[in-house]
Amino acid sequence: MGHSQAEKAASRERILDAAARQIGEQGLDSVAVAELMQNAGLTKGAFYGHFESRDEMIAEAAKRAMQKGQSKIDPLFSGKKKPTLQQVVDAWLDPEHVQNLTGGCGICTLAGEARYAGPMVQQVIADQFKTNVQQIAQTIGAGEAAIARATAILTAMVGAVSMSRAVGDPTVAREILASARALILQTRAAEK
Repeated sequence: MGHSQAEKAASRERILDAAARQIGEQGLDSVAVAELMQNAGLTKGAFYGHFESRDEMIAEAAKRAMQKGQSKIDPLFSGKKKPTLQQVVDAWLDPEHVQNLTGGCGICTLAGEARYAGPMVQQVIADQFKTNVQQIAQTIGAGEAAIARATAILTAMVGAVSMSRAVGDPTVAREILASARALILQTRAAEK
């Protein structure tokens, strides 16, 4: 990679980092190309040297936001021993993880906006959702029943995280997370 290619790659990384951070803090619609490029220390004209469209850049930034949140979950699955459902739920519903808008759960950040997003962003969200369903299914069994249950669990956790972020009251937010955790784990215990 030549010097100019390395610089271009570094510039692209700065753009994506700035966009992912802005998406986490203010949502998809907040990302304006001119402001983003300024925040990344680049000119607006340089944007199309890195991306074909704003939609492509938003999808890449959304993927980056997903990866940051996923980095909190992946360590649970890196060892030989699979995690318990409780460990996964505790990681997802951890108040620190929930309140970390720029490094926490990307699905929760984008779920409410996905219907307004383009198909590239929706695909990023769908791919991440499938990855997380597969991980959760590993903790509860095998087959279609485990996938269906994991889908319901993930949907409940995304809803709980989204609502706890939305209410603006830390006490209510903690109650939402605790209630979702208890329901998920109680239902699992009742199935045994």
